[in-house]
Amino acid sequence: MPRAQSGFTLLELTTTLAIIGVISAALIAVITNLNTQSERMNSQTELLVTSKQLFELIEPWAALAGHKQATPPLPEKKAYEIVSSSHIKFCYDLDATNRQQREFRLRDKRLQERVENNFGCMVAPNENGWVDISAPLIRTLTFSDNDGSDYSLDIRLQLEKIVPGTNEITATTVRRRFNMFAMTLY
Repeated sequence: MPRAQSGFTLLELTTTLAIIGVISAALIAVITNLNTQSERMNSQTELLVTSKQLFELIEPWAALAGHKQATPPLPEKKAYEIVSSSHIKFCYDLDATNRQQREFRLRDKRLQERVENNFGCMVAPNENGWVDISAPLIRTLTFSDNDGSDYSLDIRLQLEKIVPGTNEITATTVRRRFNMFAMTLY
């Protein structure tokens, strides 16, 4: 009586390996796609958080623009000045003897700030005192006072970032209006 053979034939093993290979390749493609989507969402979230942080850096100074306590009083036209579409100056009194000027501008995709004790509240023509206060993520920054009331400031911010592990760029545009509360006292 012939003995029954057990095991798999070479054809069965090759077919099984081919099927496992196809399934593995599909799973790797799905995992890679999910990872790219996750990186894209993380980058977009980072841009939104960064825009919120940048607005929080500017908002208190916009609200304080024109605050006056010193003598002579700060004229309304000196309270803030849009020097260029991406450069703004706020002037306010700290107390009865100190006046301060704070400027923000876009330079090399970064938000920069300069603070000066400046009783005349004049924009300094030099480049001294500027400090980078953001990562280089800003594509454009626009200050405008044309879209609201006399005492509001419109800021439009475009941010962009390369998605890690890809050549894709994710971008977001955020617009915010700030009230200039101290200006309402004039």
